[in-house]
Amino acid sequence: MKICIWCEVTDQPWGGSNQFLRAFSKELTRLGHDITHKPQKGCDVVLINAHNTGPGTYLSPNHVAELKQRGRISSYGSLISTSLWTLLPRRGPFLFHRLDGVPESYRRVKTKADDIQFTVNPLADFTIFQSDYCRNDFEQRGIHPLRSRVIYNGTDPLLFYPTGDPLPMDSILRLVAVSWSMNIHKGFAKLAEISQIPGVEIRFIGRWPPSIGTAKVILLGTKTSPQTAEILRQSHAMIHAAENDPCSNAIIEALASGLPVLFKDSGGNRELAGDYGIVLTNNTKMDIEQLRYSYKELREKILEHRSRFLIGRAAGQYLDAFQSALSSH
Repeated sequence: MKICIWCEVTDQPWGGSNQFLRAFSKELTRLGHDITHKPQKGCDVVLINAHNTGPGTYLSPNHVAELKQRGRISSYGSLISTSLWTLLPRRGPFLFHRLDGVPESYRRVKTKADDIQFTVNPLADFTIFQSDYCRNDFEQRGIHPLRSRVIYNGTDPLLFYPTGDPLPMDSILRLVAVSWSMNIHKGFAKLAEISQIPGVEIRFIGRWPPSIGTAKVILLGTKTSPQTAEILRQSHAMIHAAENDPCSNAIIEALASGLPVLFKDSGGNRELAGDYGIVLTNNTKMDIEQLRYSYKELREKILEHRSRFLIGRAAGQYLDAFQSALSSH
């Protein structure tokens, strides 16, 4: 199958979507599919990623309409409105839209990304939601696609894998947190608060907002995927205090690495980590003790179900959706 994943990916850190789409592209290529990151003639399927076509590059809804009707995009296509493009006969490929959560939900302000996703989605033939939370959030705001599925993200098992034996747990509980975004609702203040609990060490990978004090959090800066994976294997568990994350790739990478997750019960966090971690409550010290007490059991359950977090499962579900949609198109 010739598949366009209409989003350039990079080996450098650039958020969860980049992490997932890079692993997805690699897996589809391994399975023998012809993968491109720009729409080309002869593509069977075009997967549109949320609101961007690469790191820092917004998607043009007018280009999406042009691709749907003409089967290609042009330098002038973005200047012609979607309504005018749709007057032409349909000649383009089957369009899938991978929705990335409602930006307004996790940023608390409406942005260009919101406008793009809500304009593009009615043009798509099929919608992929990253979690049930993601589906429900969009539905509450008026997005009701006729054809859709929920498919969780997955990660590269050759990068994110557990150590042979669990890290010995001495008097220090080593937690790791990851965030490319500096959105304050990612839980930075909570991380700083927990870092001051005796016997807890928090190491942070990514970008920390200068407006929030770090307390005793150890800032490691941005890291490549191999570097991040190695740091995960040097940790006991992940802490993810973000609010309204639709489907955190950081959680998935941690679970694939054998780490239980201490998580805020918000967004899609429970869907991913509910069976493999501890919910953060107002009694954080008790949560930490519960994590220590349940650690062995949680890790064993994660290792038993590890395939759920890997890119092979996600790619198989995407391919099944592609083939099912094409056969009935």
